[in-house]
Amino acid sequence: MSEKFSAMRNSADHLGSADSLEDNQNTTTKEQINNKVKQLNNQRKAHYQMDQSDHQKADDDLERELLEIEISDENDLQNFLDINYPNNIKAKEIAQEYYKRQNEFGVSITGKELLAKINLKLSENRSISTEQQIKTYNEELSQQGKSQTEILSLLILKYQGNESVSKWVENWRNFLRLHQLAETKPPSEHKAIEKIMSSADFTDEFAFQNTLSQISRSTELSAQTKLEISREFNVGSDIDFVDDMDYQLKLVKKHTKAIEREIDTKSIQKESLNSEIQDLENELDTLSTDDPKRKELEEQLEQKKEHLEQTEDEIDRLEKGKPKDTSFQLREGIKAKLNPDGSRSIVIDDEFSLKLPSHRLPLTTTRNLRAINLAFPYKILKELHLEDIIFSPNIENGTVPNKSQRDLAHSIIRSLGIDDTRILSEEDIKSLKKSLIKLKPTGGKSGKEYFISLGVFDVDSQSLNQYRFLNFLKSINKG
Repeated sequence: MSEKFSAMRNSADHLGSADSLEDNQNTTTKEQINNKVKQLNNQRKAHYQMDQSDHQKADDDLERELLEIEISDENDLQNFLDINYPNNIKAKEIAQEYYKRQNEFGVSITGKELLAKINLKLSENRSISTEQQIKTYNEELSQQGKSQTEILSLLILKYQGNESVSKWVENWRNFLRLHQLAETKPPSEHKAIEKIMSSADFTDEFAFQNTLSQISRSTELSAQTKLEISREFNVGSDIDFVDDMDYQLKLVKKHTKAIEREIDTKSIQKESLNSEIQDLENELDTLSTDDPKRKELEEQLEQKKEHLEQTEDEIDRLEKGKPKDTSFQLREGIKAKLNPDGSRSIVIDDEFSLKLPSHRLPLTTTRNLRAINLAFPYKILKELHLEDIIFSPNIENGTVPNKSQRDLAHSIIRSLGIDDTRILSEEDIKSLKKSLIKLKPTGGKSGKEYFISLGVFDVDSQSLNQYRFLNFLKSINKG
């Protein structure tokens, strides 16, 4: 590039020297020379801008490539910070905290995701004084002897209108729900949950997430209680990739097995208690009414019967809490399920399922990801009674959607401006529904009639014109 600039400067100098030839070359005026110099300068500027544009494009391409790289260890994190936030202590603190949190949950992150998180945190105008006020208020309430539920209620009442701490308010509401759930548990588990919550910092954005993580690792809580809590607070809503979904399914399976073992253990205890009770009753039948040993045996019998009743209640609680299958709620109305044969399915509204194409590890492949994301537009179109028009032949319940069906769903999602390189988020699904709802037939027309009027359905072939249909979706997105 420097050679180009040098050549341009030499050419300009050569033309500039034309001023000295004015007296000798009457046919060339000073004005003409100035015009030529001006023209050359414009060309030089154009070349410079073009070169700058090429360099900028190369820089942009490199930046995009770097941001797509997964940050898998501390070295990757430091390299990311050195490139994007050199000597920025605040950015480093945010990045290390976020990386640590995600790592605790076994969630991988990319440079792009971390960049967005850091920029968001740096741009937030969270008032330090507000944070300090909350801490001070929290301490005052604690010193007054207020219970944790009272403190949470008062914090919500005082700060629920403050947007800068909206995440904290959401956490406080979740803590209250967890308190209510804990009250339904046996005394030992209730106490264990309360103990975990008592250590929570209500001014930490990740406070509730930390509490759920501690609960999942607690040895004092039953597998059934852990599973119930994870379902209550939609643990699956943070799952972005197929391998993460599979990990959660394996946790559910592990919890279910633990519940089954507990039931087996309690059932053995029940059989043993029944046998002991029978032996005590038989022994009492052999004693006279005034035998001094009789009172001791009657007390033992009463204790055994109480223990039996508690054991039966515990078995009943475990049976009711045992999952009917290995599944969890991935998104609203959508469940991820591990089938007995080892395959994975996505279940829509508990009545329609789509199988993933592969259950070989690693599971996060394009075809598995697209099979999952197909479920979201399919659910919406099914509610509009349009799924059989768009997906032809229609997808059969319990089957693996074929490649053309997966590709069509991918095109639908992308045409509406939604990124499907991850499992769609709840916000993505809301956006998807907002757009697809515009396909709802009007004027009393059937779905096919309405699509014909839109020019996206071919009458002769009785099939969807995908090209026109996707262009129509793009126009919806732009509009």
